[in-house]
Amino acid sequence: MALVESFSGIRGIYGKDLTDSIAVKYAYSYCSFLKNKTEKSNSTIVIGMDTRASGTKLADAIMGILDCNFIDVGIAPTPAVEFAVRHFNADGGIIITASHNEPYWNGFKFLNSDGSSLSENDMNIVINNSKTFRDFHKIQERKILEKNSEAVKEYTGFILSIIGRENIENIRNSRQKIVIDPNGGTAAIAKKILEQAGVEVIGVNIAYGEFNRAVEPDEDSLIYLKNIIDENKADFAAGFDCDADRVEILMGNGQLLSGNYILALVVEEILSNAKNPRSQFVVVNDVTSNVVRDVVQKYGAKLREVEVGETNVVQEINKLKAIVGGEGSSAGAILPPSKCRDGILTLLAILSIIAKKEKKLEDIIDEFPKYYTIKKKMEFDKAKHDKIKKHLKDYYSKKRLEIRETGGIKGGLKAITGKNSFVWFRASKTEGNVFRIVSESDDNKEAEKLMQEAIEVFKKANE
Repeated sequence: MALVESFSGIRGIYGKDLTDSIAVKYAYSYCSFLKNKTEKSNSTIVIGMDTRASGTKLADAIMGILDCNFIDVGIAPTPAVEFAVRHFNADGGIIITASHNEPYWNGFKFLNSDGSSLSENDMNIVINNSKTFRDFHKIQERKILEKNSEAVKEYTGFILSIIGRENIENIRNSRQKIVIDPNGGTAAIAKKILEQAGVEVIGVNIAYGEFNRAVEPDEDSLIYLKNIIDENKADFAAGFDCDADRVEILMGNGQLLSGNYILALVVEEILSNAKNPRSQFVVVNDVTSNVVRDVVQKYGAKLREVEVGETNVVQEINKLKAIVGGEGSSAGAILPPSKCRDGILTLLAILSIIAKKEKKLEDIIDEFPKYYTIKKKMEFDKAKHDKIKKHLKDYYSKKRLEIRETGGIKGGLKAITGKNSFVWFRASKTEGNVFRIVSESDDNKEAEKLMQEAIEVFKKANE
């Protein structure tokens, strides 16, 4: 598989698609972009990484060639790195991570001065300019500050302050016991943070760089945690991806709590405590479940849907000064002033909700409307992308359904098939020749029917 270039950065198999020399070109382009943007001759960049073995090699390659000042926070969760950019008043940041991809992958996320990811337009500038650089010379002198301890300490204080003293005390008094599985990733620091909040934590796969399951946390990779929950009489389990921006929850009954319901939980908590919820905005991507819509409507708040992509959600949050946001399709809420999904912060928010309600997580979830969501990936001919999108739009338009589009021709297409149902299409920008299809309904059979129809229509369009 070739190197993946997208709005979320670059990623590829280290040593094959992504080498040190290739990485330097992108980093050099980013550094040049920052200098043009800030009009500074010498930018300051925060650099951090997840726990993949190749991370240090890539960091050394970058810092050996770029004429910038570096604040090296070492191994740290993505949310901690983006916070560090703001904390140290840096001009930008580079996170060396391939997120939920397997350990032999690596990549980069590039950040603005506020810690947010570059916009799609800015990322395209970095990608395009990287093709023009040829010759590099090793920089003899530069300023590199190692700030891992400070960055982690300040990040810990930051997320605990968002939760608030009263809620932290409630968590402590609730005496919750949970299992966490960072799978050798940066979320290992969550154990200490949770223990500061008074949570009893059973940690598995805690050691950095020891990957004992698939990096992406999902139902298949986390199912083994059910036995650990039962053996330790724990309340639930949490599994993270490598850079800790995502968290998945396995409830005490062994069922995986979908990212949509995690987001719905957090949104309800935030809106229920808002002084004037009717004046508040909530920002989600356009494939987020209707369960979040229902919560927003319950409090009279305003829902704004944007194209898939964390950077799109964050930009809209900033624009609207929204109270909360997230992507239900990727577990983890965005709680301003944070500028990205934060799995550890999201987990703390869930613990706070449980403590306040004094109920089991699965009992709290039972109070929410039930939706059935089905996801499929379809291979397609990239040359036919625009033709496929037009065919899909024409098909559902002829059925006189409401059609919603985000991101133009390359973005999502959503057909509203009923009050509580939809079908959604979008070509993946991170997985080569993959088209994603999602159907949802409050009736399981209807969700299945919508998906079958969507697959048939898609196959015909791809002929």
